[in-house]
Amino acid sequence: MKLKSSQIEEFNNRGFILFESLLDKQEVSILQQSIPTILSRQGPEVVREKGDPTTARLAFGAHTYAEEFRLLSLLPRMLEPIKQLLEDDIYLHQSRLNPKPGFGTGGGWEWHQDFPPWHLIDGMPESKCIMASVFIDDCNAVTSPLLVVPGSQHYGLLDSKLHDDAKGQGYELHHIDSAVLEKLAQSNGIEPLIGPAGSVALVHCNVVHGSSNNVSPWRRAIMYLNYNAVTNACKKDDRPWYQNNRDFTPLNPVDDNALIKLV
Repeated sequence: MKLKSSQIEEFNNRGFILFESLLDKQEVSILQQSIPTILSRQGPEVVREKGDPTTARLAFGAHTYAEEFRLLSLLPRMLEPIKQLLEDDIYLHQSRLNPKPGFGTGGGWEWHQDFPPWHLIDGMPESKCIMASVFIDDCNAVTSPLLVVPGSQHYGLLDSKLHDDAKGQGYELHHIDSAVLEKLAQSNGIEPLIGPAGSVALVHCNVVHGSSNNVSPWRRAIMYLNYNAVTNACKKDDRPWYQNNRDFTPLNPVDDNALIKLV
C-alpha cells in the first residue's frame, strides 16, 4: 500500500491518518479470538487495572508470543506506509494491547505524548516513531475512542510529569500539564479516532492523546504497534524486553494474506 502525496501531507500537518477497514472481517475475527489467551498470561508484561487484579489494562509485547499479532505487525499494508512516512527502514520498538473492557472496568488515559518515556528512559534520540493503532473492536462515540489533538506534534516535547498512578504499575506515563492542554485544545481542537474494527490509525509519537473510561457495555480493544526508524534506535536498556525491544533488525513484510493463511 503506497501513500498518496496528499496522505503524506495530511500526516505531516495533522499528525495522523486513519484507514477505515484496512483489515477485513476474517482478519479481525482471528485477532479477536487470540485476545483471551493473551490477557490470561501471568507475567509482568500484562499490567492489571489499579485495584482490580482480574482486569488487564495493558498487554505488552503480544507480537512476540501471539503469532496472530506477529503476522499483523509484518503485513505489507502496515509496514510500507510507515516506511514511507519515516523515510527509513523500521523495527518494532514496542507493542501493547489495550483491551479496555466495558462497564467502566476499562480505565481511561490522561492526556499525554508517547515519546517522552521512549526518549527519557529508552534513549530514543528523535521522535521518528509512529504508533499504528489497530482497532480490534469497533471504536465509536460510546466506547471511549482515542482522542487526539491535531497538529500537536509540531510543539515538540510539552510540559509533562510522571503520573502518580503509573509509578510501580509496569508502565510510564507523562501526562500533559492541564494549562498546556487547554491552550492546545483551544487552538487545535480535539478529534476522536472512530472507525469499525479493522481500521488503522497511524499517529505521530508526539501527538497529544488520551481517552476516558469505557462505561459502555462493549469492549474497545486497540493494539498499538510502535514502529521506530532503524537509524533512530534506542540507546538505553533500562526497561525490560516487552517495553524496549533491543532487536533493531529492519522488518521485512510477510505475505499480505498471512493472517488468513494462519487458519
